[in-house]
Amino acid sequence: MHSYTHYIRQSETYTVKSGDSQDPPKKQKQLKTFFSLYRNMDEIIEQNSDTIQPRVLNGSAHEFCNNTDHCIRPFMRHETRYRVAPDYKMAHCVVHKSMSTVITGIMCYLYNRNYYLKVDKQMNMSEWDKAALCRGDNTFRHLKSLQKKYNVSQTGGWSYSMITRDPIDRFVSGYVDRCIRVAEGSSPCNGCDKNMTCFILSEYERFKKQAIKGVLTNTFEDRHFYPQNWRCDIRSMRHKYEFIRYSSDPSQQLMEDLFKIARRQGVPEKELEFIEDELTKNRKTTHTTAYSPAREFYQKRLRENPLLMEYVVRMFYHDFVILNYPFPEGF
Repeated sequence: MHSYTHYIRQSETYTVKSGDSQDPPKKQKQLKTFFSLYRNMDEIIEQNSDTIQPRVLNGSAHEFCNNTDHCIRPFMRHETRYRVAPDYKMAHCVVHKSMSTVITGIMCYLYNRNYYLKVDKQMNMSEWDKAALCRGDNTFRHLKSLQKKYNVSQTGGWSYSMITRDPIDRFVSGYVDRCIRVAEGSSPCNGCDKNMTCFILSEYERFKKQAIKGVLTNTFEDRHFYPQNWRCDIRSMRHKYEFIRYSSDPSQQLMEDLFKIARRQGVPEKELEFIEDELTKNRKTTHTTAYSPAREFYQKRLRENPLLMEYVVRMFYHDFVILNYPFPEGF
């Protein structure tokens, strides 16, 4: 029997409640390679053949989330990680599954252009973080430590930015990346293997338990799914950030929005030209999940499943509201 049976039965009988669920049983699972996971669409389809169920809660998202315990609370404090370019007084807070690798490479380059041009001969900018070229030298986990290091105030001419992403798009990207492409450990993704119903319902329960306790488990998987409003000290910083919208092609919207900030902060055109060249060459790396058959399958599966969409809205309701993204149709 599959480890996700418990959660599928919950969805079929509409009894998903806080406080009475159990973690999926642990199951030994052999790690699979990137290529076998992407090519085995028959297995993905088979594991997601559970019946599409109606919603538990009707009405709009505002009606069932406002002042209720149905939706995950906002502003839990997860990690804040600023990448800085002090020469230009730029600080960017990175978030998993929101171009974190790309923006890390850009800020790494702006942090020390000459050194990294000498070191980097083969890699694309989006791979610099993997090689630890900046070694965390331009990384700060707290705004106060950043300000102390460079003796500045919040209004001292610095820019603070953050890339945001549509919550549904970010969830699907994270799911395909963490649960399909590079599933890690003996029982990845809550022991659900490739079944999205199991994962969404169990992840909702995990979020809810952690929010009630006020303590985050902070596993590698969770970090890719935690709400964006749990990151970057948004409660206190949201009026100071310049929010940049995610785009699947970083050479388009990201470059346009980021370059506006960079030019204002005095970044020379020759350095922006280098960044542009890096973003436009070899754009599709093995890490991208943007155009995979698995991604297309799960995106369609989620949007056609009213129960699963409801629980995604429950998890990320405050991301939709705070970051000004439209709710899916019907919510």
